[in-house]
Amino acid sequence: MFGNFFNTSQVDAFAILVVRELVKGLAPQQLDAQSRQAERARTRIDDKIRSHALLLVGKHRLNIYQKAKLGSRLQDGLLDAGYPETFSKSFAYDVVRLVALASTQTHPR
Repeated sequence: MFGNFFNTSQVDAFAILVVRELVKGLAPQQLDAQSRQAERARTRIDDKIRSHALLLVGKHRLNIYQKAKLGSRLQDGLLDAGYPETFSKSFAYDVVRLVALASTQTHPR
């Protein structure tokens, strides 16, 4: 009846990938760094996440449940990796918003 509605394997894998990329490129201790190197790292991470998001929505049409799960998985993963709660919430929200916007451009109604 619901098919893959509750299947979150794709968003789980995406959340793990995003957290791994963030930890590798910008550790929790470097969040507030103001150097050129830190700025370049942020730009690289943004580009990688955007690229991964486009791949995700290009292969899978995500429903509202999967997008919601993506946000909670990201937030939990970031908290477990040592990022502050305020950053984790904000970052997860931004990534979900990015995925939702990319989804509407990839799969217009």
